[in-house]
Amino acid sequence: MNFSDPIYAALIGAGATVATALVQLRISWRKEMKERERGQPISKKTRRGPVLAVFALMVAAAVGGFSLSQYLTSLRYGDQDALRNDLQAKLAEISASATRLEQARMNERDQVEMSVRRSLALREGEEGTAASVSVGPCKLESAGDSKAGDTKQGCGEKSAVRVAVCARVPATATVKEVLLYSRPEDSLQAWSESLVQPGQDVGQARFLDKFYERLDADSSKQVCQRFAYWNSEKPRLARIVVRYTL
Repeated sequence: MNFSDPIYAALIGAGATVATALVQLRISWRKEMKERERGQPISKKTRRGPVLAVFALMVAAAVGGFSLSQYLTSLRYGDQDALRNDLQAKLAEISASATRLEQARMNERDQVEMSVRRSLALREGEEGTAASVSVGPCKLESAGDSKAGDTKQGCGEKSAVRVAVCARVPATATVKEVLLYSRPEDSLQAWSESLVQPGQDVGQARFLDKFYERLDADSSKQVCQRFAYWNSEKPRLARIVVRYTL
């Protein structure tokens, strides 16, 4: 509730009525006193004047009291509205501060996680990402002979089993080097002692050409090296280690 114009008008009207009633009472009393001094009889009309003035004074007092109560009520509600608005502003400020703090914490956490992932990726890139594959023996070629029957011949490099050994790295990685390893599947030889060079023949097997890259996903790619194996006796392991930087 606000202190509106009608309340102002009521207060002004009540004040004017009270002032008028008091003036009329004073005039009536003075007139009555003069008439009494002169010894003149007092008429009903003269006696009615103070009564009307008192009645008007009571009405004005009632209107003024009501207006004053409304005025005080409006002040109280005005204070409550101001307090409520101030409280809502403080709550909004606290909520905004909490939101900013939560966002800052989330950003900080994302930065820490990103830094950790980058550190792990860098360390993994220095150590190298490995991939290996087991290649089975090739199938013997047959030479047809109608009299002696079919005979089996050894495998040749043209009929070798060819595979691609691929290691997954981040899409933003730059390959520094690709280390090549090969050994028989049942061998206990350490990988560090099985290092070979591209094109080097190791037990009827070799890595071919140079490594190549191919897309794997939005955040990763594959680094591959071709491998050929033409031994018909036992399987062989082929392994690559890709070292890279981001």
